[in-house]
Amino acid sequence: MKRRHFLAVPALPLAAAGAVERLRITRVELFPVVVPMQPDIINSPELGPDALTEFPSIPKFILKIHTDTGVVGIGETSRGLAEAQVRRNAQFLEGKNILDLNLTRLSLPERTGYAGFEMALYDALGKAVRWPVWRLLGGLAQPKVLVNYWCGRKNPADIRRVAERAVAGKFQGIKIKGRPGDPVVKAVEAIAAVNPKLKVTVDFNGYHKTVQEFLPIGQGLDAIGNILVLEDPITKTDLAGYRELRRRLKSPIALHLGNPREMMKAIAAEACTIFNTGPNPSMASFLHNSYLAGAARMPVWHGSGHELGILDAAMLHSAAAAPNCTLPSDILSYQRVDDLIAKPIDIRDSYAHVPATPGLGVELDEDALRRYLVRG
Repeated sequence: MKRRHFLAVPALPLAAAGAVERLRITRVELFPVVVPMQPDIINSPELGPDALTEFPSIPKFILKIHTDTGVVGIGETSRGLAEAQVRRNAQFLEGKNILDLNLTRLSLPERTGYAGFEMALYDALGKAVRWPVWRLLGGLAQPKVLVNYWCGRKNPADIRRVAERAVAGKFQGIKIKGRPGDPVVKAVEAIAAVNPKLKVTVDFNGYHKTVQEFLPIGQGLDAIGNILVLEDPITKTDLAGYRELRRRLKSPIALHLGNPREMMKAIAAEACTIFNTGPNPSMASFLHNSYLAGAARMPVWHGSGHELGILDAAMLHSAAAAPNCTLPSDILSYQRVDDLIAKPIDIRDSYAHVPATPGLGVELDEDALRRYLVRG
């Protein structure tokens, strides 16, 4: 049974903001974990296996950053990281004062696990000054963030069950995956048969090589009428091809890019109208990328690697601080067998509601952490 409360948080005086105040890191703990997915989320058996079938079994790290005030910041890394490099970052931070660090551009010795350390530091600082992280990121642009249901590559019969779960959960849309040879058009037709109002995002991961290869699929999806966006339909470097697809298809086209230089190229080429600019950026860089897209009057959403609750909370704060993050973001920890947080992220009627409590606003479930810890 998950705990449904937040522990009391030690805090600095409200005036604490200067170099004379200390928030010194005394210890950084790392916990490798593996948490399975719930059944019937990833690929239909005949369409896999691929990277989607493997990712839940790849360890990631939960971080605890302890300070001399008693404040503890928590973080979560992406999966498949070299432990030695993550530990080097942890050792580097020990003894540092969080108030002396530039959290928007951390000078860590390794990029490995960067985002996990960033969110743990923001969490600790927010708890210390009694601010939610979205306030540290610039302020609240939206109190709730649109989210989708999600599944991998599915055949029409399997995706019907997924769509029924999405409708039962009162989600407005569903994101699915597709590769060359998959029955994507039939799968989207099956979703429409469950509920034609359920909007579909299809992520092709750039596997189609040419406009000519993808165009019949795009036209078939256009004809159904329930497409929200087509993500990475062809090779990402073919910006002229993207511009051609925009001309010939009705459905909006999105590119999944985290590098601002690549985003600027895509904007200049008029290759897309939407960006998925996660999960690779940190919280600060997600906001930078969102501002860049906003300058071009383009909306964004926050993608993910299908994370646990701490990283989902960090993404939620980032999305809440970005006024143009209006497409459904991939906040999906509810699809794991456990999210490792004491109280799940509050998702109602397809919106994740942003915590107003200090730091990330989530508490680590210590019992679940021990249960899913990778030992040895």
